[in-house]
Amino acid sequence: MRTSFQRRLLASTLLFGLTTPAMAQTADEDAGSGADTIVVTGSRIARPDLQQASPIAIVSAQELKLSGKVNVEAIINDLPQLVPSTTGASNNPGGGVSTADLRGLGANRTLVLVNGRRYISYDSSQIVDLNTVPAGLIDHVEVVSGGRSAVYGSDAIAGVINFVMKQDFSGVEANASYRINQEGDGGTFNSNLLIGGNFADGRGNATFYIDYTKRDGVLQSARSYTRQAYTDDGEGGLAAGGSGSIPGTRMALSGSQYKFGQDGSISAYSAASDAYNYAPYNYLQVPQKRILLSAQTHYEVDDHLTVYAEGQFINNGVKNQLAPTPYTGSVSLDVDSSFLSADSQALLGAADTDGDGYTTAAIYRRLSEVGPRISSVDNTAYRALIGARGQIAGDWNYDGYYSYARTKQVEKQTGNVSDSRVRQALLTTYDADGNLVCSDTSNGCVPLNIFGAGNISDEAAAFISIPVQNVSTITEQVANVAITNGNLFDLGAGPAGIAIGAEYRSEHGSYDPDYALSSGDVVGFNAGEGLSGGYNVKELFAEIGVPLLADLPFVHKLEANGAYRYSHYSTAAKNVGTYSVGLIYAPVRDVTFRGQISRAVRAPTVADLYSGQSQNFPTASDPCELSAAVTNANLNASCLASGVAASALGTAINGGSSQIESITGGNPDLREETSNTWTAGVVLQPGFLPRFTATVDYYHISIDNYISTPGTANIIAACYGTAANGWTPYDSSYCSLLPRNANSYAIEGAENLLSNTGGLKTEGVDFEVNYSVPLNFGVFGAKTGKLAFRVAGTRLIRFDLNPVAAIPDLNQSCAGKFGVYCGDPYSKLRLNNRITWTSGPITLGLTHRYLSGVKDDDDTTTYSVEKIKAYNLFDLALQVQPTEHFGWSIGMNNVFDKKPPIMGDNQEQSNTYPSTYDVYGRAFFVNASVKF
Repeated sequence: MRTSFQRRLLASTLLFGLTTPAMAQTADEDAGSGADTIVVTGSRIARPDLQQASPIAIVSAQELKLSGKVNVEAIINDLPQLVPSTTGASNNPGGGVSTADLRGLGANRTLVLVNGRRYISYDSSQIVDLNTVPAGLIDHVEVVSGGRSAVYGSDAIAGVINFVMKQDFSGVEANASYRINQEGDGGTFNSNLLIGGNFADGRGNATFYIDYTKRDGVLQSARSYTRQAYTDDGEGGLAAGGSGSIPGTRMALSGSQYKFGQDGSISAYSAASDAYNYAPYNYLQVPQKRILLSAQTHYEVDDHLTVYAEGQFINNGVKNQLAPTPYTGSVSLDVDSSFLSADSQALLGAADTDGDGYTTAAIYRRLSEVGPRISSVDNTAYRALIGARGQIAGDWNYDGYYSYARTKQVEKQTGNVSDSRVRQALLTTYDADGNLVCSDTSNGCVPLNIFGAGNISDEAAAFISIPVQNVSTITEQVANVAITNGNLFDLGAGPAGIAIGAEYRSEHGSYDPDYALSSGDVVGFNAGEGLSGGYNVKELFAEIGVPLLADLPFVHKLEANGAYRYSHYSTAAKNVGTYSVGLIYAPVRDVTFRGQISRAVRAPTVADLYSGQSQNFPTASDPCELSAAVTNANLNASCLASGVAASALGTAINGGSSQIESITGGNPDLREETSNTWTAGVVLQPGFLPRFTATVDYYHISIDNYISTPGTANIIAACYGTAANGWTPYDSSYCSLLPRNANSYAIEGAENLLSNTGGLKTEGVDFEVNYSVPLNFGVFGAKTGKLAFRVAGTRLIRFDLNPVAAIPDLNQSCAGKFGVYCGDPYSKLRLNNRITWTSGPITLGLTHRYLSGVKDDDDTTTYSVEKIKAYNLFDLALQVQPTEHFGWSIGMNNVFDKKPPIMGDNQEQSNTYPSTYDVYGRAFFVNASVKF
């Protein structure tokens, strides 16, 4: 029997000893929907009703409307327990998906459920795209942090986010909303329709839902603080920066850097003044179109059999856009090409040591004539689930289901070029008539004039251009059955509950790039090899919850609970055991203490195991560019040993670029990650202060066999050392992973492959205070009202990541840090506060979000922006419900038009961290809802 969500959440918290800030009323404010048993997130045991309130992280349907944010991502990422991950502001990397990252442990360590069951992954990384969750169908969202593998299996290391859909809906509800930035851009429209009805005298229900969303793109050129890529000026300020691949071509030859003018002339290249501004082409908000269909039904045949089914279909289209392709590499150049000036011909001719008429040089050309790089992704997903539940006999019940989910993603890319055709078109000669032609005229080759901006002809641009496509799929099958008894026995303190069951899960994924992508011939978007593979896991699980003592002196309640899961993987992980043990103790009704110890795992995903090698460009710097490469004996020796010429030390070897080409890929020998979590907390509900609740919980999480790439920046540090250790190499064997270009000496193709490379430890405190005050006045005929206050937050004490277990000195302490090693800011204090006034049909809410200041994580480099100050955002919303059948809301996000912090070389993208800080400015929204 369905009960109020507040009581389910209460039981979840009490049974498992975890609390997170609530974003809704507490149970004592919504009592009265009685029931015999309750079902909770975090347990399969249906337990007797518990009447004490204990908030955990929850977002209600009303909260979604008051936020004015169409996609679920924006609401979830406001919670203090989450570090924003991939969002609609993520353009490079991005892919148009939105993910949830509890505790900052990674989206792949947060398990996303819908109605307590695994949902649709968007690709072989097995992560749920929050865009695929039907927002208008959500009743509420439950967030339980901490290891949950004993209950739900792999991936629940950081915790679980459970989207609970509306059940037994009867009638018709239509919603429409629109959000637009103050700048007049970024318009986001959403409309949805919910139709439901009961049948068979209320024993059955069927619900159908359709949702359409359209989000306009915003380019970085639309904001003054993002239209220019910034770099550090070396004097504590920011200067116009960008990429060392320029429209006129940068050329590295014999240790010197040159650039070409439009007439083919040559001059010295300066990273400070000649770098290419790529920012205006990039999206600040990724455009999106989505249509989502969802249906669910259930029918109670009798007490022993209720059949149910769910189905979803989602088509999600997004587009990413980057600046035109930067072509880099060592190529053969015709020394007497008519595209070159006499001086340029002489320079190249002097380097033609074998006299064959060609010189090898490293070129860095921005192919602006080809146009921007555009990735159009069409993601089609569907999911079907069928199940049955009912009474076996007495208090024994069963619930079993089978689900099948499949996602197919088709990505079409334009703006890429063929590496082989570029090289072919650069090898030129003269025909019998004295015309410059390709030495190899096959494929309709057209000579390529890269020597000066705008010099590539339309015909040459068409010849080298190569549109490509890749297709990826992920298929998941789950069969689960659980047998439960919520009244197993009673020791005098209440009935004990038990759940036992089994689960089979199969995952299979593939990535099929076309020939050009898989061959590596494509330059533009990152090339990569295909993958095809899968695995299965067979599991047995059990849970028990036992009330031990109750209603005694100094023991109002004492309960113990435990869970265990045995898993057998078809991969190298093989046999895995997970468990949790918890205790709840309330000496008096007003105070409850709780604690839990758990072991959780994350098995490697299909992508972790079977991904082919692919190319990316992470932020990293080459220490051989530093002045210390000349003055420090250790670094000088290491750089010379790696092949850098003495004349190039301390110069802009990488042309001023802050990214280094790297190669990533999967590893079929990966083992599972294991985490140990323990929590201890207290819930206060003083009887002398009605409508007041407070919760405080400490958590400690450690992860071993951490699956990750070591990181290009860490590989460089292992090879060359750091300023902190006097540039003494930690492990010179890592230098073999950093190949250099023979002409420019830049690091190209750093090998950054997946492994069980390190570990992570984090600890902190979650806290929340709720209080409401009744008012003896109201509006619009109401005689009373209510003023409610909430202070919710997380205090991060520790977040230590050791990326390379063999080199503990590379441990990164990320609490209160951001940057090259830690990534997104890990603020030590994150708050989400709210004041709500309610009277009659009116609800007025003011939300305050706070992020404490952070410092840069790279001790070896002094950046222009070493600190980001504390960040405050305020949102205001008004909801009006004049009748039962009609309501509307209006509001303003970022009321004070707070700008994001802007930085240079230690940014993520858009000169900032756009998933953490608001890059759009003040925005307005309106929402209307009709029910009948």
